[in-house]
Amino acid sequence: MDVTTLLTTLFTTLLSGGGVAGFMQYKQNRKAKELENDKTASEQWRALYEEQTKTVQSLREKLHEAREALEEEKRQTLMCRFYVCEKLDCTDREPPHTEIMKEFKQVF
Repeated sequence: MDVTTLLTTLFTTLLSGGGVAGFMQYKQNRKAKELENDKTASEQWRALYEEQTKTVQSLREKLHEAREALEEEKRQTLMCRFYVCEKLDCTDREPPHTEIMKEFKQVF
């Protein structure tokens, strides 16, 4: 066998057997798999981001409710301080700041 026959046989085998086409197909399949992996990773990150956003939103709502409750407690404490009578040993108990309470009730 001479060199020309060997080369002809080699090229014929590669071209008819799909050697070059198979190699090109392999590259395309690998690229398609990489794109699919990137798409899956992107979807997972998006789902994680949306879940964390919902969690943060619910925590903000709870914080807002707690702050409102604290403000209500402070307001109730302030009102109770105005109602405290300074005369502890008599039966004639009256709030010490009746004028201030009238103004306070008008504000709230």
